[in-house]
Amino acid sequence: MNYKIKEIYVGSERELKNKNKTYKTSYRKLPITGSQYVNKEGLEEDNQSDKSCHGGEQRALCVFTQGSYDFFKQKHNIELPTCALGENITLLNCDDKDICLGDRFSCGKAIFEVSQPRQPCWIISSILGIKNLTALIVKEGRSGFYLRVIKEGKISKNDVFTLISRKYENLNIEHINKCYYNAKQNQENIKEILEVPELSPFYKEDLQKRYKNLEVGLEGFQKDKE
Repeated sequence: MNYKIKEIYVGSERELKNKNKTYKTSYRKLPITGSQYVNKEGLEEDNQSDKSCHGGEQRALCVFTQGSYDFFKQKHNIELPTCALGENITLLNCDDKDICLGDRFSCGKAIFEVSQPRQPCWIISSILGIKNLTALIVKEGRSGFYLRVIKEGKISKNDVFTLISRKYENLNIEHINKCYYNAKQNQENIKEILEVPELSPFYKEDLQKRYKNLEVGLEGFQKDKE
């Protein structure tokens, strides 16, 4: 199973403003030229402003699929711009249903492992100016996902993601997202997800809370802000 790369992006911290506040973010990213080294914490030239939510060894790379871009255009008539979700990599020929927790991929000289779904935050709606987009991403289960780096090495957009191992074929990213969104109706499914050792401890902690509290929807989680 091979997936081509549409683009690889890196970003540096900058100050952005909306009508209510000014904040620092590395959300805006630009495509790289040539190849770039990926270490345990991500692409060499990429920066993360909010390390509590992004980056580190468990969330070294953020990936969004072209399939999800196409989905939002076709179902909701939302045409998202390039690198709309602030991802590091846009993958072609797949969507979140094709990627499973714990999947390992080779790419260039590196090897990656899927550690968790991305947990989209309010800044997506704020920067793109699309009210309730964050909520829609969560509800549809089309968040993208994070990778940890198993083997460091150089990658380029001419490389492909090649699946080299899959342990949990029933735990795709869209499924996990929908369980997370409605913990009350997915107690047994969540128990299965929580038992996966490859699951990021950050995501596991959040999912355990939602499981225990039988949480549904966005209440208390990543609400959109004006």
